[in-house]
Amino acid sequence: MKKHYSRKLKLLKFRKPYFNGIERKVYRILFPRKFKNEKIQLLHDFVSKNDVNIEYWYPEGLLGNFIGIIKDFTPEDISYFFETINLWDSYHMVVIADKLLDNHVKESVKYDFGTVYCRIFCQYEKFDSYYLIDNLEIAINTYNSKPDIILLIDLTAKVQLLYNHQRIGKQQFDYTLLLIKKLQNEL
Repeated sequence: MKKHYSRKLKLLKFRKPYFNGIERKVYRILFPRKFKNEKIQLLHDFVSKNDVNIEYWYPEGLLGNFIGIIKDFTPEDISYFFETINLWDSYHMVVIADKLLDNHVKESVKYDFGTVYCRIFCQYEKFDSYYLIDNLEIAINTYNSKPDIILLIDLTAKVQLLYNHQRIGKQQFDYTLLLIKKLQNEL
């Protein structure tokens, strides 16, 4: 009898992440996120709806739609985005950060999304942001970004946090600090 129940418990433990995913989707359907900013609401709805097939975002399709949403963002829209960043799913933040690195996006937008990428990196979940660190320099160079001193301090603190908790290695730590120092010297 005990053996039978222990197998059932193992199956339940195995399926728990699956049920959590369904639970999250049902919650999102019943209680959708509402933003006061129309552009941010549109971006959230679009990314939420198309987050499954991000590798198939092409310029004439979903990537073009994404560009259409963000191309006229103003500093007020970006500010509101970061005020409400805690309402966003972390996976959606990674999707947005990834798409900001696309050359088609760079060619089509007016706003400096390199600094937006840096701020997403700084405000992204405590330890999982090491996924984004590899593209930090690419984002800054793609948009010819000039992060201000406050953002550079935040970047330094985030990199230090990741290094102290062994999420990045010494080489990545040193390289990123060198990048931040170079950006600081350019101010």
